[in-house]
Amino acid sequence: MIGAIVIAITVGLLAYWFRYACRLILSTKPARDYTAEVAAANELSIVQVQQELSSDCEPGQFDVLQKKLERDYHLLNYLVHHSPALKASPDALEQRIMMLDFELLKACYAITVRISRSNAKRALREMTRVVCYFANSMGERAGYVAAE
Repeated sequence: MIGAIVIAITVGLLAYWFRYACRLILSTKPARDYTAEVAAANELSIVQVQQELSSDCEPGQFDVLQKKLERDYHLLNYLVHHSPALKASPDALEQRIMMLDFELLKACYAITVRISRSNAKRALREMTRVVCYFANSMGERAGYVAAE
């Protein structure tokens, strides 16, 4: 009984730490925002998704927006992991945390989309912030490589 309580508390603290770390990473403002440039160069729809989420969009659009975010996310991950110039990263742990966060948010969205419109929209907004994080990360590294 005591062991189960200790395990439950430990898992709860780990989940709290993970959410806190994700929010801290996403709240960090980069010196320069590369989202629009990276989106335009790679034909990403992240800027459009941000605009649609900030307006009053219909719940039927949520699945379309989620698919666009997932496409952008996978494309950015592919580019970051397969471009030799962009591959070396000092932020590998941070990126792994954000990758896990995106996958958890995707699951959260899938669960809440039929139950709560506001929670589904909140999950989409944070997924958007994660994709923006990766776009900025790619833009910063590309700018750094170009400067060398």
